[in-house]
Amino acid sequence: METQNLDGPISFCKNLAIADLSISSQTYTPIEDWILACIYLGYWAKSATKKDSRQITFVVLPSRKCTAAFVALGAMMSSIFSFEDKLSWQKISTLAPGTELFWKRLETGDLSVGKVVGIDFIVSEVVLKLTVTKSRKAKDVNSIIYIPKNQFHKFQFSTEKPASEKKETSLTSSIAFLSDLLGDLSQGWISSEGHDLLLITNIIKFNFSIEKLFLKINDSLVKPISIENLLSFEQLGNGKHSKLKISHPKGIINSDSGLVILDGPNSFSIKEHISPDNDLLIIYDYLEFKEAELDFINEVDLISFSNSELEKTFNIKSFPVGFEFCTYSIARR
Repeated sequence: METQNLDGPISFCKNLAIADLSISSQTYTPIEDWILACIYLGYWAKSATKKDSRQITFVVLPSRKCTAAFVALGAMMSSIFSFEDKLSWQKISTLAPGTELFWKRLETGDLSVGKVVGIDFIVSEVVLKLTVTKSRKAKDVNSIIYIPKNQFHKFQFSTEKPASEKKETSLTSSIAFLSDLLGDLSQGWISSEGHDLLLITNIIKFNFSIEKLFLKINDSLVKPISIENLLSFEQLGNGKHSKLKISHPKGIINSDSGLVILDGPNSFSIKEHISPDNDLLIIYDYLEFKEAELDFINEVDLISFSNSELEKTFNIKSFPVGFEFCTYSIARR
């Protein structure tokens, strides 16, 4: 693998070292080429998301173990660099009355929970009208508050439950690690509204595969971090904040993440239950790839179109021997 051909922020990942603390030596070694390739693949797939076309990418490699974790890490890196605050005044002002909302006053850190009443006017000033259902101050509960549009920036809003203290520590460690690795990053990304990526996998096996893996940055004062804390994922549907959601392969999957990673045959089997608004990145190992998967690729190939602009962004030299992949652009329905 020609690591000098890794593009953009992913080139910084060559400064990473990895350790498996489940083995006795517990020493850090330079990150391997296949891991760099997985990070690059995730970064590219997330960056390739377009409004008018759906990207379906299939990768087959010798083993799936840990692959999805590093692909997800790459996709998260792409999200950080393209981050724009989603819960703007414009979006908040269109939330339906009764929508539950969580907010924090940035100056004091005070957290409150309430419901949207709507947009109102005081004199000639536009204000957001909220009813408070939970607050550190008991006197504020059941009260109505008004937040002027010109004071909106003094609060952080979300329709998701705030992270627990333990999860907040994990998120803070994650953004600190990534900032040291990749440069000055927006601190707002980690706590911003919504999730940017969905991974569908066997959750128990996934957790087991990464539970003792740690990364560190060479010649850095930042502490090593576990892969689990770096990804800081939460299960889809539990209402808790996370930029990466994870789900078992079952039922209808409601997600607007833009990119869904299908890890293995069981996850691939529910592809029809995923909204076509999401791109797909499908991961298999050689022993799993069978005739049904080939039939799917042939079907996609028939309805795909050439996307030369996107193809130029894909660096084929970033992949070592043993990686086989294909990617297709199709019109969004």
